[in-house]
Amino acid sequence: MDAKELLLNKILIVDDVLSMRSLTKAILREAGFSHVFDAPDGQEALKLMRKVKVNLVVCDWNMPVMSGLEYFKAVQEDPKLAGTPFIMLTSSSEGSKVKEALAAGITAYMIKPFKPADLVKKISSML
Repeated sequence: MDAKELLLNKILIVDDVLSMRSLTKAILREAGFSHVFDAPDGQEALKLMRKVKVNLVVCDWNMPVMSGLEYFKAVQEDPKLAGTPFIMLTSSSEGSKVKEALAAGITAYMIKPFKPADLVKKISSML
């Protein structure tokens, strides 16, 4: 996949905090990703994923309605969505949370606050 194809990937940002979604979208758009979508919770994100083929999800762990882990598991249970790469973002660096995420099959894990360049690098390596 060349650089141009890489940037055409569709990325979904899921976070209950609007400012965090806006910041993450701005970081990715500045890096050249033009197809960046967002949702305030797991339920809305699932609805969007059933309409738009998403190549990667960047998701907050702690959200009302449906946690990031619950959302990830719901995605895995849907044969049309299963296997979508996930980056779980959390402010918790607890070892038990990291182990739980990895055991569930989360592709990658980042702790907030993160450096914009680190997020872009991780996304690019996963697409």
